[in-house]
Amino acid sequence: MPGESKPAALASLGGLPDDVLAHVFDLLDAENLVRLRGVSRTLDQRVRTLGIPLHLTHHPVGHRTLHPPPSRWFPPALLALHGRIGRSLATHKLHALQIGSEWRAPVIPALCLRSGDDPALVLGVGTQLLVHSLPARRMYAPRSATPARTYPLGSDSGWSGSAADIVGIHALPTPNSYIVAHFDGTIQRVELGYGTRSTAHYMHPKGGTSSPANIRALAGCGDSFLAASEGCARLFKARAPWISPSEINLGTGVRAWSAALTESTAYLGVGGGIGTYALSSSGPTKIGKLRGPERGSAAYAVVPGHQVLSAWYDGAARLHDPRAGAVPVLELSDPWSDVALYSAAFVGEYGVAGGGAQHGTVSVWDVRNPGGGWSVFSPAGRGSPVYALAGDGGRVWGVTERRAFVLAFDGSGDVEGGIVTHDGRGARPGTKDVPTGYGRRGGKFKWTVHYGDHAAREVSMGYRHGDRGMSLFETEVPA
Repeated sequence: MPGESKPAALASLGGLPDDVLAHVFDLLDAENLVRLRGVSRTLDQRVRTLGIPLHLTHHPVGHRTLHPPPSRWFPPALLALHGRIGRSLATHKLHALQIGSEWRAPVIPALCLRSGDDPALVLGVGTQLLVHSLPARRMYAPRSATPARTYPLGSDSGWSGSAADIVGIHALPTPNSYIVAHFDGTIQRVELGYGTRSTAHYMHPKGGTSSPANIRALAGCGDSFLAASEGCARLFKARAPWISPSEINLGTGVRAWSAALTESTAYLGVGGGIGTYALSSSGPTKIGKLRGPERGSAAYAVVPGHQVLSAWYDGAARLHDPRAGAVPVLELSDPWSDVALYSAAFVGEYGVAGGGAQHGTVSVWDVRNPGGGWSVFSPAGRGSPVYALAGDGGRVWGVTERRAFVLAFDGSGDVEGGIVTHDGRGARPGTKDVPTGYGRRGGKFKWTVHYGDHAAREVSMGYRHGDRGMSLFETEVPA
């Protein structure tokens, strides 16, 4: 009728206020969120400015060396990178590359991944520090590893050989400054530039070739670091070497196999569990113990995050949620292998990785689908444990007894020199050992020697956990 007002139109999705629309966006996964951009120009703009930033906040990925930092990426580009990482993990599409040359002798190396404006992969190999810089070769991309610069570093105890080997490295907030722990009990702060300069030594009992004072594990967070020996762990402040450290008494003869440190909590992997200690101005206070398997086992690596990831002697990786109690919320293992796990790392949004005690194997699982895991043999790692891993968003850095390597799920291997510069890669041998299957009797992997062109290809072999028979796949050939 003339003069009557028209009824209000039903509100469209694009017309909803931000607080309401945020709840709608929060119900969508990344794929459907991107599809929503094609509905209208209004929704495209709302998804780009509200939906994608909200999704990235609620679904974080732990990038440590991305260029530029994730906070400076265009949200749609960062979401696309996360999507590629997730798909690569699900389909075991990855590049595997050796970093640098093979070391002269087998060692138990230490690994530290330095983040910040000048990131680097820092390795402790015997009594030397090897620093692989990670410069930015292009914008909005992962960085590339370069050849190592070598820094000889002796201990101050007078011991030589394996007793003086580096067992732990912690990167301090000050540029090019590190805490370095030696097996014999020496702990020093060093600055690396054109040479090596030792700037401080810390009060710690000195050991020998075999002594309770020998350092078994080192962990750091910011300006604090934790050194664990038999029966005791000591918490230091890097800026105050003259102050006696706070001590955590583990008990006579109790060995800490691993250690981790956050701003508020210290973790020590001992037989049967992971001791947790709250940090305060008055010193560390034990608040509980995260339990492992019923039978005796030890956590060889502890990685704190939203949940606590650990690698165990019984061959399982475990996730603990301290808010849910002491029992692990998830146990992950490779059904084709019963060897110990020596190392662990988070990768991508839902992925976890564990480094095995034989043949340089790295096992990867999606916590949403534990039965769909798979394992890959790291480059030229036959016979060696994976002693350490470091997660870096869509990459996993690792070390075996003779070399460093990287597994990349971010697609950077499709770009010339995108993971490791050509002069930073290991030499291509004329022959290499290649796994060919699994022997049912005795449960041992079968190997053969490959020659010529196939040996020169920078690929590694892997296998899926859920296959009835072992069916091998190859990693991607890097550009």
